[in-house]
Order: sequence, then C-alpha cells, then structure tokens
Amino acid sequence: MKNTIKISSILLALAIAVAVTACSDKQDTAPGTPDHMDEQNNPSTQPGNAEQVPSVKEGTGTYTGQADPHTVEIVVDGKPTAFQLGDGLDQTVADLQEQDHVQFKYEEKAIEGEDTLKQLVLTEIKKTDSVQGAGQGTDSDTSGKDSSSSASAGGQSDSGDSKSSANSGNVSKRPAEGKLEVTLEGNDEVRPAKLVQAKGYSLYIPEQFSFDAGKHLLYMNIDHEYSVRIEKLPADFNLDQLESQGKEELKPYGEIKKLGEADLTGPMKDALIFLTAFDSSGTHEYIVKKLDGSGFVFHVTQPQREASEGFGPLAFAALNSIENE
Repeated sequence: MKNTIKISSILLALAIAVAVTACSDKQDTAPGTPDHMDEQNNPSTQPGNAEQVPSVKEGTGTYTGQADPHTVEIVVDGKPTAFQLGDGLDQTVADLQEQDHVQFKYEEKAIEGEDTLKQLVLTEIKKTDSVQGAGQGTDSDTSGKDSSSSASAGGQSDSGDSKSSANSGNVSKRPAEGKLEVTLEGNDEVRPAKLVQAKGYSLYIPEQFSFDAGKHLLYMNIDHEYSVRIEKLPADFNLDQLESQGKEELKPYGEIKKLGEADLTGPMKDALIFLTAFDSSGTHEYIVKKLDGSGFVFHVTQPQREASEGFGPLAFAALNSIENE
C-alpha cells in the first residue's frame, strides 16, 4: 500500500513538471511578446511595405519665370506647368532668363488618394539652345501628338451629373458615353468619359471632373478651384478685342505672356490666342479657340497648392471634344 502511494506521488510530480514546462514554452512564443511586437510594428519588416522612391523623369520646355521663391513655371507641350524647386537649384534658376529653352529632370511625388495629381519637384535644370522635342516623360515623350478627344460611341446612359443638363435646351444626339485620348506622364491613354451639355454646346468629360452647365464651369472633383469657365462667342467675334479683354482679365496675376505657335502643342496647338500669367496663387490662362465652327474662350484657373500634371491634359482633352448643339 505504501509503495502504491509512493508511486502515485512520483507520477503526480512528473505531470506537474511537464505542465509547467509547456506553459513556459507558450509564453516564449506568444505573439504579444516584445520581440514579436517589434516585428509587427516595424513596417520595414513587412512584405509590400518598402518605401517607394519617387520616379525621376526628364523633359524639355520653355522657362517663363518664378511664381514664388520655391516655384518655377515651364511651358511643356504648350501647357504652362508649375514645378517645385529641389535643393540647391536657387542659383541655377536665378541665372536663367525668361523664354530660355531648358532641359530638366524632376521627380513625381504621388499625392495620397489621387492618381492623377502629382507634385512635380525639379532636381536638375539647365539652359539649352532649343527645345529638343516637347514632353515631360522619359519614355519617348517627344511625339507632340494631339491629345485631343475622340468621341467613340458607347451605350446610352444617364450622365450622372445633375448639374450637367441644366439649361441645356434640346437633348444632344451624341452618345451619352465616349472616350478621351489623352497623354499623361508620357503615355498615351484612352479614358472613359460622359457627355455633358450646356446651352449651345456639349462635351465629354473624364470621371475626375464635373460640369456645372448653368455656370459653364468644368472643374476637378478633388479640388473645385482647378477649373475652366467656358464662354461661347458670337459669330462676329473680334480677336483684337478678345486679346485686350484677356490681358485685362489676367492683369491682377502679374506679368502676362502670349504663347506663340512655336510654343503650343497638344490639344491647344491651334489656339487663336493663348495668354498666361501666374503668381503665388497659381497659373491663370485665357485661351481662344475655334471648335466645330464656333469660337470659344476658356478661362483656366490652376491653383498653386499642389502642382498638377493631370489637370491640364485631361481638361484640354475634354475642351477639345466640344461640339455645337
């Protein structure tokens, strides 16, 4: 009997020892321990969380001056584009003269939550004898292709913009859906677009934009101050008078520059008048163009909050799709 009790006691002691050892092992491997927490909280150790390095691109254009101590404007593909100055470029830019042809390198920094808006930061810039092609991209972005829109037919559907049909008069016979051909970041793209209509005309707009037909205002959804006010002209419009009006309109924004035929490419290459001025608030443009037999004035506002590569090409492609109604 005593032997039986003794054996039972030994077995019980062994069982307790095994249980204690097992608990200790679980505590050593628990995910909540400091070693494991450090791995979980360190983004660099997680797959897919490597820091993204901004892409570097090259471009050529015409230097037109500084908007403020940190921002310069370069006409690229006929479109005045704002660039932030990178480190150490202050003196280099100070040595440039307005209308100098330049070659430059820049980084595109993504803006969180928006695919089409980029912050453009110069890393290098130098004067060159002539503009060697037009374009910002590194991938053969010198073709000078017209990024104008082509309205290829799609299905009939509601435009989805309650403002677009206001004061539009008769319903357009154009397809409710179409496509816009546009060059973004050096790449030719085809973007889906919807038809919007105002009194006397209609146009196709990409999904990043909305249109207020009552105000004749095309604007970006992410920032309504990125906008173009459309003005349809009478048949007997006078270019000299329009140019004077444009200069008066842009006077508050500083020195006014008139872009000539050699400076213009892309959708606005055949503009009759292209005036631009810029200050710390952004770039402002006054453009006269003939579309579908009618004259139009485009009053363009591009703020300085974030440099945008997407606004100009998308807006101009939309404007180029205008037809009379």
